[in-house]
Amino acid sequence: MSFVSLAFLSWVFLFLLVSRITALKYSPYILVLFGGTFVYYMSPLAAAFLLLESLLSYYVVRIRKLKQGVVALSTVALVFGAFLLFKYLALAGSLILPLGISYFTFRLIHYVQEGYRGRLREHSLIEFLAFMTFFPTYLAGPINLFPDFLQNLRRRKWDNSRFSGGLERMVYGYAQLVVLGNYGVNYLLKNWLAGSLTASEGFGPLVIQSVYLWLDLYIRFSAYSSIAIGVAAMAGFNVPENFNYPYLATNIREFWNRWHMSLTHWCREYIFIPVAAITRRPFIAIGATMITIGIWHELSLRYILWGVYHAMGITAFEKYSRVTKGLFPRNRIFLTMGKVVSVAVTLAFVILSFPVTTLVNNFILNMFR
Repeated sequence: MSFVSLAFLSWVFLFLLVSRITALKYSPYILVLFGGTFVYYMSPLAAAFLLLESLLSYYVVRIRKLKQGVVALSTVALVFGAFLLFKYLALAGSLILPLGISYFTFRLIHYVQEGYRGRLREHSLIEFLAFMTFFPTYLAGPINLFPDFLQNLRRRKWDNSRFSGGLERMVYGYAQLVVLGNYGVNYLLKNWLAGSLTASEGFGPLVIQSVYLWLDLYIRFSAYSSIAIGVAAMAGFNVPENFNYPYLATNIREFWNRWHMSLTHWCREYIFIPVAAITRRPFIAIGATMITIGIWHELSLRYILWGVYHAMGITAFEKYSRVTKGLFPRNRIFLTMGKVVSVAVTLAFVILSFPVTTLVNNFILNMFR
């Protein structure tokens, strides 16, 4: 059931209609009904795996001795280990990756971690399952968090202004996806590149392919996020933003604070802060964070190298910032020129991430052949 399909739009309409005419106390059951059916329709394997891991996580959180940490951390390891196993089997061609596994794995880890820290309000199983099967954010995020979802679930009411704002956001997302993404990038630009570029190998074609890839990723992914945010808003739920004009970032750290923000926030909370606290080495925490983001996309050497590449960039920028602090003049002309140059350098660094790591990946693999 693609976002751009009559089936999805019909499902959204039916969901909003049933939610509107149903009493508030039955909202969790409506969400589980529509969300669970949606997940099962998309992937029965994902539905079974999601239910199994959700039940495990829910009952682990309710163990009174959870503060000892053994059970909680073991559950996190089990959930993340299963995620890595599925990623590996999918990469090897032995299994089709369950749809949405990246998103629901990170939601489960968030839930167990927050339960371990004692930050969760009392809630029922049906409320938790409503969170895990919330279909607007299931396929492409953003990664919404349980405390915010629970608050929305218990306080939601029909709001005409929120509904109209959500509808506008969804229409905007569809316009971006269909006009800019499908027609502009994946038809006009793709056909132009296919007719203009030769089949020759080298660094140049890799850079051009990377420009196309980053442009396509941003337009389509941010459009999916807008659709999800809009549908959620119409149903009375606040879903976090995922993008904030990342290609206008003036440094690589700012880029990752603007790109896929819900994932970045998750990694900062559950990877960077714990690793930094344990190792007392920020560069190790940055490396662990960016490698996790790479693995989140694909469990492969290329994406591990891609994570290392961005970690090196963030670390280099942090050192550069400390060394050059106070060295440059603060007049308006210099600041404007500096911002333009910084945006260009940051964008170039991002675009080069795929060509550079692809060449390094191929070099390493050729060494062991």
